[in-house]
Amino acid sequence: MSNRIRFSFSHSHPIKSVHQQILLCGCFFLIGSLCPIIFYHTHFTEEYGLKKCSGNLQIHLNGCTVMIKALLDTGNCLYEPLTGKPVCLVEYEHLKTCLKNGKSIPGIRAIPYHSIGKKDGVLFGITADKLIFQNQGRKYEQSGCIIGIYPGKISKSGEYSAIVHPDILKK
Repeated sequence: MSNRIRFSFSHSHPIKSVHQQILLCGCFFLIGSLCPIIFYHTHFTEEYGLKKCSGNLQIHLNGCTVMIKALLDTGNCLYEPLTGKPVCLVEYEHLKTCLKNGKSIPGIRAIPYHSIGKKDGVLFGITADKLIFQNQGRKYEQSGCIIGIYPGKISKSGEYSAIVHPDILKK
């Protein structure tokens, strides 16, 4: 009997079943697709020290300052096409005081975008004097970012009113 056991372990048997091949390919695919996601997530949180992706966003625009709750969206890859500057989305409701104070607003631009459920969308954008995002005691400041004015509610629950582009964290 020990000879038979030794014999069965000494010869490799190719995977013959189609189900075994599919299972093996599925495992490789799952591991291959999860590794980059896990690496990106851990790299991003280690690089920027962020575990919670929401914070306060202070917007300086047209001589006015607005403070709102914001979500840092690592999947936001919206850039203004002419300048290549990152676009942060903010609800119009929170910007109306800055936009209606009688001063002209320089640099209004149309920003094309694509999203789920919307193939060819256009947002109006303006250049902020300064954006300050505060998260877990850290403060990230950028000048010249573009604010995409969102006409509706960004969060159904009202938990946040802006979506911050991850490039605001870069110095």
